[in-house]
Amino acid sequence: MVAVRLREVAYTLSPMHQNVMNGLWKDAAVKLRKRVADNWTSALTLVVPIASTYWYAEHFRQEEKLQHRT
Repeated sequence: MVAVRLREVAYTLSPMHQNVMNGLWKDAAVKLRKRVADNWTSALTLVVPIASTYWYAEHFRQEEKLQHRT
């Protein structure tokens, strides 16, 4: 049997320095706007089919609810 030495590392945060993810959210709106502006055609090809499918399903459901009235 071969003995394997295991090492354990514990990472902790100092109570005085807890801004770990500060850079992730910094200027998030500007970054998002730039990405959408650079890739608006790709964004449209993603958003339009999803939005139209949702609109069609809602319209169909509403018509189905009102069908018994005629």
